[in-house]
Amino acid sequence: MEHNLRLANEMDVPVLMALIERSVHGLQAAYYSEEQRSAAVGTLFGVDLQLILDQTYYVIEVEGNPVACGGWSYRRLMCGTAGDSGKATEIIRPPEGRARIRAFFVEPGWERRGLGSQLLAASEAACLTAGFTEVELAATLAGEPLYARHGYKEDRRGEIEVLGVTPLPVVYMWKKLSQSPSSS
Repeated sequence: MEHNLRLANEMDVPVLMALIERSVHGLQAAYYSEEQRSAAVGTLFGVDLQLILDQTYYVIEVEGNPVACGGWSYRRLMCGTAGDSGKATEIIRPPEGRARIRAFFVEPGWERRGLGSQLLAASEAACLTAGFTEVELAATLAGEPLYARHGYKEDRRGEIEVLGVTPLPVVYMWKKLSQSPSSS
């Protein structure tokens, strides 16, 4: 089956939010409790409309159905949705900082088919085109192996407070980009 990668648009938001919720509850259950996942959906894990408006968020479709989404950002916000803080609109300019890899989610049943790698390659290529030489991210525990496989190095482990009460463990990672995205 052929995968179609394209930029997401505002009309995709409801379908992508449903995909994200299925992904979080289906693929992250081994890593996070029901309470953590439920608190994170729509806040920490959601569609950041700013990424869509910036044209830095992708969707992968198979036969017209979204099966994965994710992207990158040149804004300070590391994760979550644009309404979270002033960091949502603050711009990072190369070479002063690192671009952000953001919000990768895969439909349950479609994992381990290279979709995350495809999103990562497209995002890294776009970061290079924008002039960034380094990227960083806050990986979920479920996503950490994907990023490590593509050469991302652990900076530190931490927790993000969700709804001010539920700590969600994450791994902060970074990578120096080369001219061949997603290479180790």
